[in-house]
Amino acid sequence: MEIIDPHIHLFARELGQYHWLYPQNPPFWPDKAIIDNDFNTEDLVLCEPLRHGGFVHIEAGFDNDQPWREIAWLEATQKVNFRSVASVDLRLCSADFSTLIKRLVSHSSLVGVRHILDQDAYTVLSNRQVQSNLQQIADHGLVFECQFDATDSPAIEQLVAVLQELPQLVLVINHAAFPALHQSNFRTWQANIAKLAAFSNLSIKASGWEMVDREYQSADIQQIIDILLQCFSVNNIMLASNFPLCLFSNSYAKLWQSYSELQLSRAQKNALMHDNAKRIYHV
Repeated sequence: MEIIDPHIHLFARELGQYHWLYPQNPPFWPDKAIIDNDFNTEDLVLCEPLRHGGFVHIEAGFDNDQPWREIAWLEATQKVNFRSVASVDLRLCSADFSTLIKRLVSHSSLVGVRHILDQDAYTVLSNRQVQSNLQQIADHGLVFECQFDATDSPAIEQLVAVLQELPQLVLVINHAAFPALHQSNFRTWQANIAKLAAFSNLSIKASGWEMVDREYQSADIQQIIDILLQCFSVNNIMLASNFPLCLFSNSYAKLWQSYSELQLSRAQKNALMHDNAKRIYHV
């Protein structure tokens, strides 16, 4: 079976900055040394019968002030089928943001942008300048990678308002918005995720399980995917690795093997592990 991995990060520490990887900088994970290495596509090892059909590289802090440098490095070094998502600051003035977007889209692999929202999601999404820049993203036909915790109810309500104003914006929720299955606020996550299901221009990328629980189990993934399938069309859900951060819990091969063993129909697996990523990211 051919897969497309729509969420990986590659590191070239001598060329990029990667300030977040330094032990003195957040996030202060005790096991961060596991990923403090260079990573390239040779590390994306799968077990048969799985094989790669391409990937989407998500910005990894290579140089957030000059995000085109990361894209240029990828295009100069990667010989496989891929697309790239660049870092942007949504709070830039319209003229500066327009200049940045025009520079980024000059790179043939560029398909989307990301501004990590996290705990600032409500503040950022309610900013009128940010909303204007999201319109620019939509006008260029780019994907906006949206990363924050869906238990943040004010942020969810603001995102709904943005989606209502920008129906042409293609938006992908990163890491299924961090479903904390075994925590008391899980029902809040579930209720808020359901509020997003009405928007056909929004998709969910299910990955980053290790970001919520380093000791997650395959049964946890199954439960989350079942919930997502109850809310969203099968055409709006993707499975991804979050490599190399997935290594906090499992090998790359083991993670994709566990995806292939989920209790899903063949058509559902093809959609979640290949077809949707191919369509959304033009891989």
